[in-house]
Amino acid sequence: MLLYITIISFSLKTILCQNIDVLSNILESAQSAIKVIEADIALMEGIVEDLQNDVVKIQVYYECLCPDCRIFDSTSLLDVYEKLHDFLEVRTYPYGNAKTNVHDDGTVDFQCQHGPLECYGNKLHACAISILNNNMKSIPFNACMMDNKNEGKGSDDRAAEKCGMLLKINAEPIKDCAKSKKGEDLLKYFGDESHKVNYSYVPFILINDVEWDQEKEPDFMKSVCAAFRVPPTQCTEDIRFNIIQI
Repeated sequence: MLLYITIISFSLKTILCQNIDVLSNILESAQSAIKVIEADIALMEGIVEDLQNDVVKIQVYYECLCPDCRIFDSTSLLDVYEKLHDFLEVRTYPYGNAKTNVHDDGTVDFQCQHGPLECYGNKLHACAISILNNNMKSIPFNACMMDNKNEGKGSDDRAAEKCGMLLKINAEPIKDCAKSKKGEDLLKYFGDESHKVNYSYVPFILINDVEWDQEKEPDFMKSVCAAFRVPPTQCTEDIRFNIIQI
């Protein structure tokens, strides 16, 4: 009888040990699986955060009286900025094909492709960028000044006053700046920045530091949307609208 009880006891211990080993293995496998899942979640969170921070950089080098620049800034650029401004980093450089002359006495003057009126207009643009310090205001303001509907060639005091009234922007400080040493310093700054790029025509546009090939893709909106890793919904909505229009 005692031997029988001993055998049963031994068997139970063996079974119990085996079950514990099995449970231990299951727990280790579960913990490994949990670690893999946690790693996957962390990776996905990083990817989502990265995509949420997906911003396209646009740089526009132009001069205010250039016919092509006027069309681009007042139509394509303005349209893209109004629809996608939350996803863009836009920098504009009003200088174009101008030349900066620094004299021995420290004075500076400029030669602009379309003459002195363009030099003054470029100063108005430069001052608007500096004074407004907000692309939501300066890009529409400067685009408005370049609109072909303006009297004369645009980007002058009359255009600044008209656009100021339309956009509820005080144009007086901008005009005063353009006539002052500050306007001169700002135009020289944009000239220095423009010369770093070494372009041969305007408007010269970079999308994420790559030259926009207008011959390959003339639609600026499509080119900008293609630069996103995951395009915002505004891009797909714009494409759908254009297809319907066609």
